[in-house]
Amino acid sequence: MIYNTMQCLTRIPWQPPLNIASYIASKDEEFPCWTLFYSAMKTPYSGSKSFLFLFQEEEIISPNFNELDEKLNAKDKGESLYDNIWSGYLGYELKHELESLPHDAPSFLSFPPLYMAKFGLIAIFDHAQQTIELWAKDSKLVEKGKLLFQAAERMPLPTPLPPSIDYLASNITREDYLSKVSTICNAIIRGEVYQANLTRKFYGQFSKQPSPFDIFLRLCSASPATYSSFIKIKNRTILSSSPERFLQIDNNGKIDARPIKGTIPREQEAELDKNARNQLANSEKDKAENLMIVDLMRNDISRSSKIGSVKVKSLFDITSYSTIHHMSSTICGQKSSDITTLEAIKHCFPPGSMTGAPKIKAMELCSQLEQQQRGVYSGAIGWVSGSGPCDLSVVIRTLLIEDDKFEFQVGGGIVIDSTPIAEWEETIAKARGIALALGITEEEIKKL
Repeated sequence: MIYNTMQCLTRIPWQPPLNIASYIASKDEEFPCWTLFYSAMKTPYSGSKSFLFLFQEEEIISPNFNELDEKLNAKDKGESLYDNIWSGYLGYELKHELESLPHDAPSFLSFPPLYMAKFGLIAIFDHAQQTIELWAKDSKLVEKGKLLFQAAERMPLPTPLPPSIDYLASNITREDYLSKVSTICNAIIRGEVYQANLTRKFYGQFSKQPSPFDIFLRLCSASPATYSSFIKIKNRTILSSSPERFLQIDNNGKIDARPIKGTIPREQEAELDKNARNQLANSEKDKAENLMIVDLMRNDISRSSKIGSVKVKSLFDITSYSTIHHMSSTICGQKSSDITTLEAIKHCFPPGSMTGAPKIKAMELCSQLEQQQRGVYSGAIGWVSGSGPCDLSVVIRTLLIEDDKFEFQVGGGIVIDSTPIAEWEETIAKARGIALALGITEEEIKKL
């Protein structure tokens, strides 16, 4: 995560962000809406800072980008990063605002297409320097934040048990998923697409309404990631452990994207795990899958960039996470001065790694096969500032909770040499982190 250091920020003694957030979560009536972007895993490209947003002032709940666009580009939008910063998510169904695409049946949960909020107090945690800085326009909120953090010192971090679940189901069975992979392979043979990202949704109900933050703690333990997020919106909560950057734009307009394509499960034995990592690194199938999305993202980013500035910074990097190894690549560009940050985001939305290529045709095909809205999943989570910068992750490895119900979704890119059973097994591997957080066994997932 990036931030502007040219502002007057109040420094307070270090406390781990999860400890502070756990205290906030225990005060549910006082804090019905708040957000934590938690860097649970450090990498060479990110993971050194976390952000906590408190005391909501405004919110945007919308089926389109219009209000967010107005707020970000208002005359009083502010000169510095925090003066007009909005945090939240952009759901996958915002694709309908950008392209003419089929509409699908409603998702299991009823999250709105777009939620972005502006908060009065922001805490910036620097993990490397072990410092916390508080920002607020109102000095009274800074003092309120200090008292809040002092009170949190007295509350130890819990070790929560898994929630009790009444039932678990999926919108696509194993047999259906295998059949749909074959359908995509046939579409590729006919030349309709090169790749399509097929997904399936798991959903269920808890025996009683759980503490979402307790589940988030379990998720951070089971599946730490650079872009972990906890977004509380009254009775709805988003718990994310995404490893994937969608778009980062810095103060100078530099655009950076890091799409993931290529996955293999981790092994418990060290030598077998090393072999698995090497297998992914040398997989021609996964390299081809990754390269298609790199080409797509180069095209998307070029729509907002100065001519000649779009470059592939790195190709086919392998990063190891707790349950899987991923292949990713990095694409950079320099944003044109006549393009706003939100325009740049829209030019790349939805994230290419979640659609396939060609993008519009792949989205059409996936819609026909999935026949249900993806909702928040496959969209973007993060923040956007009226001063220009933004930092957004791709919504994968993400659990949604609404009252006593939940859903999460997994999928993978299907290419010409995909095999249905291998693609189905990849969905199981990708579900492993959330399943561990929920106390669901891999065998239970496989039976659905």
